[in-house]
Formats: sequence, C-alpha cells, structure tokens
Amino acid sequence: MYGKIPSSIIRRDDAYLKIYDTFLSTNPSTMSYIITGVRGSGKTVLLRKLSKDFSNENWIVLDLNPQSNLIEPACEMLYLEGKKNKLYLDWQIDLSIPYLTLSLKKGDSPIKNPEIIFENLVKKATEKGKKILITIDEVNNTNSIKYFANFYQSLIGKDYQIFLLMTGLKDNINSLISDKAASFLSRTPKIELKPLDLRDIAKEYKKLLNIDLDYAIKLSALTKGYAYAYQVLGYLFYENNPKKINDEFINLYDEYLSKNGYDVIWNNLTQTEKDFLIAMVSSKTYNVNDILNSSKFKESNFNNYRRRLIEKGIIDSPSYGKLTFTLPRFDVFINFLLKFM
Repeated sequence: MYGKIPSSIIRRDDAYLKIYDTFLSTNPSTMSYIITGVRGSGKTVLLRKLSKDFSNENWIVLDLNPQSNLIEPACEMLYLEGKKNKLYLDWQIDLSIPYLTLSLKKGDSPIKNPEIIFENLVKKATEKGKKILITIDEVNNTNSIKYFANFYQSLIGKDYQIFLLMTGLKDNINSLISDKAASFLSRTPKIELKPLDLRDIAKEYKKLLNIDLDYAIKLSALTKGYAYAYQVLGYLFYENNPKKINDEFINLYDEYLSKNGYDVIWNNLTQTEKDFLIAMVSSKTYNVNDILNSSKFKESNFNNYRRRLIEKGIIDSPSYGKLTFTLPRFDVFINFLLKFM
C-alpha cells in the first residue's frame, strides 16, 4: 500500500504549493527539493501527485529508479518522451546496442558518452520551451545517486530548465548529505512531512464514511496524524462499518499496521534502537528517568539514541523529560513482539 496514490488523500498544501509554485515561478529560488519523513508519512504520494500535475504539454517528467545507473535510463526516457513531443525528429538514438549512441546529423560521428547525450537532449528541449522534471523516489547513500547529483548540478549551472525532486527516509538523507561527494545535495532544500492535521482527517472521515463528527474525531485520534494510518483506518471502517470502536476493530487495525508497515520499520532499526524503544515501553511512564532506570543505557548513549529515533520520526519529546511515540499504537506493536522474545 506504500507509494500508491490513494482514492482519498488529504492535501499537504504547505509542502505541495511550496514545490509547485517554486518550480513554476519565472526565477525559481531553487530547482531541486528533497522530501523526507518517516516511512508511511506520504512522501511517495506527494511525489506522484506533483509528477502527475507537472505532466502536461509544457513539461517532460522522468521517473528514475534509484537502483539504476540513472544517466543512461534518463537518456532513453527523455529521448522517447521528446520524440512524442516532436523534439528530436532529426536526431537518432540507437537503444539496441550495449552503449547508447546519438546521431545529431548524417555524416557526423555518433556521440557515445551518456552525459553528453543527455545534455544535448536537455539543451534541445530547453530551446523548444520544454521544462524537465526528474523524480527519484526513496534515495539512499549510493554512488549512483551522488554521481547523478553532481552531474545534475553541472546542468543547472548552464541555465537548462531541468528540475529535480527526490524523496527519502530522513536517516538515509542525512547519511547521503553528510558525504563530501554529495555537497550539492547538502544545500538542496529539505521538506520534512509532519503528521496530518487531526481536524482535516476528522472532516474527511465524516464526509467519506458518512458518520457524525464525534465518531470521526474519535477515529482521527487513533491515527495520530500518520498518513498511512489514516488510509488504513478509513479502508477498514469502509469495509467493516463498525457501529462503534470495539476491540475486534482495533485488533484488525493493529494487524494491518503491523503487517503492512510496522514490521518493515522495526526490521530497519538497529538492535540498540530496538532496545531503547523496548525500554520506553517497559517504563510505562515514558519519563526519561524511568526509561533510564529500566534500561542499561548510560546517559550519554541514551541521549544519542533518543536523538536518532526522534530524527527517524518514531518518537518525540513533547516536553522536558518526557518522550512519546509518534506512530499510533506502536507501543502496542512492541508489547506484542515482546511476548515472543
């Protein structure tokens, strides 16, 4: 369910409009953004929405796979999309051989360097009044991403109309931008997706599920603003139509959150991070002193892992000396796991 554009979404107008308006402006303040957030926060949904809205006669959108070498697929996609728009009628790219070749004119030596090929395609598109948007979902600290980022930086330095929009988990983005080989990305504006507004969720539930506002508010509170939980809970309510929030419905909600979301989040944590969260649950109060007492952490290590888990969007510190889970019923999920440990 991750990554799909759901039938009902709550618009993140602040993030959406910031990117959309910037890219459409005559003199954009930036030509690239990185969208971050916890898994299931709606990064991919926002990316797909923007990609869809920019897919018009003035734009060419290239959706690249972060696991590929990026430049050669970008060449192929841009050439094929450009052919549809009659941009490259007098050019020919041979895609059937191990190495791409671009022939600009008959008699000229074919170009075989993918970077030069791509730049020629971008230049031609810019001359024809087209803008190009490159989207890359769920980037990691890989050599291909760093290499492409540096190549992209060289293109925007030549005033080509080419824009870049990427998403990634916050710790993956932090790892990427801390690498000296990705200095351009460290300067790229970041937009972190925060929880959805509970009032917006309640209004949507009231309208879509045909329930009264009080019931919608109770459902909304169960999501904690977590975008994935909003979709799951709405789907389960639509399918089951419970007259009230009972244990059977909550258990079903927990099951969906676990199997389709929380298992992945948990498995991507380090053992020490897991131990920290287990200590939180064991403390019952979520007070820092109680968590320290129920764990083997030293205060210096404790503060380090608290910061890391806050950055990952799993916990928060709403007040001094107090922690809380940002993900709905994540404590219930951990307690269930503890029964099998």
